[in-house]
Amino acid sequence: MSIDAYDLPGDFVKPEGITMGPAGDFFSGSRTDGTIYRCELTSEIAEIWSPGGTDGRTVVLGFALYADAQLVVCGAESGTLYSYDLATRELVSRRSVEGYLNDVWVIGDHAYATDSSQPVVWRFDLVNTEAAPEPIHLEDTGPKVYPNGIVAFDDSVLLVADPGEEVLLRVELDGSTQVLRTEWAADGLLLLGDLLIGVCNRGDVLETAEFFLSALRLSPGATSATLLPQYDDPRFDTPTTVAFDGERLLVVNGQSAKGAAAAAPFQVIAVPIPWQR
Repeated sequence: MSIDAYDLPGDFVKPEGITMGPAGDFFSGSRTDGTIYRCELTSEIAEIWSPGGTDGRTVVLGFALYADAQLVVCGAESGTLYSYDLATRELVSRRSVEGYLNDVWVIGDHAYATDSSQPVVWRFDLVNTEAAPEPIHLEDTGPKVYPNGIVAFDDSVLLVADPGEEVLLRVELDGSTQVLRTEWAADGLLLLGDLLIGVCNRGDVLETAEFFLSALRLSPGATSATLLPQYDDPRFDTPTTVAFDGERLLVVNGQSAKGAAAAAPFQVIAVPIPWQR
């Protein structure tokens, strides 16, 4: 029988970020102390892969995998992007920008990290780790711009969630920006073929907002997006982002709406894919 909830041990974890690993596992982290967790899909309890505070890491948000060999991690308000060797758990590189690195996606040998403090996506060279990060300035964004979740379509176009403006942005690698969908306030994103899944919320106050999964069917070239029915689950507890384990969706329950009352168990939960792929 498959496991439908995975526990991240700790007293005040507030989980954030997720990426699938290369060996039937996934990685997630703690936004409160920077702990990185690894969990096998066959185990109900995650292991501490790298303790909080390691390499100066006190908060983690977005995760990505590079070449099945490195774990790339966003450090939020520290503006730091970390890269770790999966085999040794050793730090490969650590680079910082003036910004708030929220989520990250890898295309080829570059990581693209959203900056939630400004309309920018940062490009990091994962081979030449001495190279300075390059800002990609998003064009024609609104005053409440808050770049958050990010994925790539055909490794040529970035899709960026902006819950501040409640829009989905289609971003060329030169920064040319198009609003692909309005009234769509998403946090983390997951792309499965032409199906884009967002962890969304509705409401101006975090503590009373409605949280759900929403999906868009993308056209060829991702030039338009059709809204599909939303999916709700009573187990959602301020979900933040989502991954795909090959059969199910893995949703990170961040518990952010609970504030200081957030308490164990801190979980990543498994849900079925409610839309046709």
